[in-house]
Amino acid sequence: MDLRDLLSVLRARWIVIVAATLIGGLLALGLSLLTTPTYQARVQFYVTVAAGDSASAAYQGSLGAQQRVRSYAELVKSTDITQQVVNAARVDFTAGQVADETTATADADTVLLKVAVTNSDPQSALQLAQGFGEVLPEAITRLETPDGGGPPLAKLTVVNPPALPTSPVAPKTERNVAMGLVMGLLAGVGLVLLINTLDRRVKSKEQLEEITGKPVVGSIPFRKDEDKEKGAEHLVPFREGHSPAAESFRRLRTNLQFLNVDSPPRVIVLTSSVATEGKSETAINLSLALAESGNRVLLIEADLRRPLVVSYMSMPDKVGLTNILAGQAEFADVVQETRHDGVDLLACGPLPPNPSELLASEMARQLFGELRRTYDYVIIDSPPLLPVTDGALLARITDGALLVVRAHRTTGEQVAQAVDNLEKADATLLGLVMVANKPAKKGSSGYYDSYYYSSRNSSAAGQS
Repeated sequence: MDLRDLLSVLRARWIVIVAATLIGGLLALGLSLLTTPTYQARVQFYVTVAAGDSASAAYQGSLGAQQRVRSYAELVKSTDITQQVVNAARVDFTAGQVADETTATADADTVLLKVAVTNSDPQSALQLAQGFGEVLPEAITRLETPDGGGPPLAKLTVVNPPALPTSPVAPKTERNVAMGLVMGLLAGVGLVLLINTLDRRVKSKEQLEEITGKPVVGSIPFRKDEDKEKGAEHLVPFREGHSPAAESFRRLRTNLQFLNVDSPPRVIVLTSSVATEGKSETAINLSLALAESGNRVLLIEADLRRPLVVSYMSMPDKVGLTNILAGQAEFADVVQETRHDGVDLLACGPLPPNPSELLASEMARQLFGELRRTYDYVIIDSPPLLPVTDGALLARITDGALLVVRAHRTTGEQVAQAVDNLEKADATLLGLVMVANKPAKKGSSGYYDSYYYSSRNSSAAGQS
């Protein structure tokens, strides 16, 4: 995945990222509001060590003081010291509680010792810090006094006495919310990338061509309300001009002529991997686009299990293909003229109990051979490839199949299995038609096509 693909994935699921970011910030805010505020009182000591008058003795004394500071920091949380602090501060705490709430730090390369006491009550924090200010110098004096008596070798002096804290040190609400937002953002990006990795649906033309090894000869955009005729929602209004959908089918019509320059396919099966991918709509509108350029086109409803073409075109379906294949009628007796110039329709007829056997019969092969001589193009709507074998059988006795794939719905595994079914039936896969499942996003080629044609229509309307 390159940077462009990454940005595309993040842009496609930006709502997830924004939601995760907000949730992270809200959780951090909630935790901060639920956390009991704590206050901190600090006291600072200066360590001095007895030394001689010479420079060497003074230097040795300074090194000794720095070493002692680190040792004193360890003594601060000892049970003996903390118990003395409790007694001196006159607070209702145990020595262990005071040790847990106390931190002692020795600044590097200095002789300063800092003791900080944290508590939910600012007054208690102050009293304990003051207790350390009283107890520690006395304790160090005792420890540093030689056994034989004499002046102590080192002493502590309070240089920065504690003050009553007025603002809590925790929780740091602003910092926590900022961290929550950052963590939420990272979690959102991670979740989007995980979803994208687990999402096996086909999302792009390039991905589809990589899976199948065949070209995408048509890309049908998401059809907006203005591209649909009232009462005939599945038919593209070619006569109304250059809508994005109409232009996409015209490009598909043109591309069919280049699939085999010497002998372009004329008897073409429209199929899909699974149901609801848009193959019936594609078959109808491809027929209309072919007829628009002056071709004589026959549209055959060969989905003998779930026929939809006759319903989409509001045509009767009492007789049709099954009657011919069963030897009950002649083609001329059942073919229907549609209200669209140049397009005839062969309905499915009565649904048979054995669709696969009828479509694989010698009668079907002969019928398609005769229709090739009568029509410029024969477009056949067939069932999906994965549930049944009808589509593969039809593709074997015709010029081949166009596989319709609905983006963001059909998985790569389903497409690969459909292609494999065609190969096992020794059928030709002519190419693929990708049908959009949602509006094109700004920046994509589909978006610019839609924008261009919509703008051109608006300009034409303004001039008329």
